[in-house]
Amino acid sequence: MKNLFLTLTTVLILGTISMSSQDAAAEPTKMEQVMASHDVVMDKMPLISKLINQLQTKANASYEKKKYEDAIADLKNANKSMMTWMESFGKRFNANEMLKGKELTPQKQEWILEEEENVSLLDEEINLSIDQAQAVLNN
Repeated sequence: MKNLFLTLTTVLILGTISMSSQDAAAEPTKMEQVMASHDVVMDKMPLISKLINQLQTKANASYEKKKYEDAIADLKNANKSMMTWMESFGKRFNANEMLKGKELTPQKQEWILEEEENVSLLDEEINLSIDQAQAVLNN
């Protein structure tokens, strides 16, 4: 009887540990993935400002202002796209859904898939504008 009790106790403990480790290793939700993508893009905003300042300095000292001004315009458009995306996202989802894991309605589950694509496109736009600005600065 003691062996049966010890075996059952061991199985329950191991099962609990296994379930706990599975929960910890669970995949992030779509919202968490989109918010993480947002954070990656947001981290690039200071670089955009820095590049704008560098390009403006070069433009002020150059007779070929157009290439610098074009790069500045691209960076500003990328920054504006980020602000527009954040505003739109904030209209679709509330803080509890974004930050506290509140379950999404079926409609919002569709929206989060759209937003996942939108933030990916935004990241590409920002990366392209940064790459182009750096290329202009390095020439």
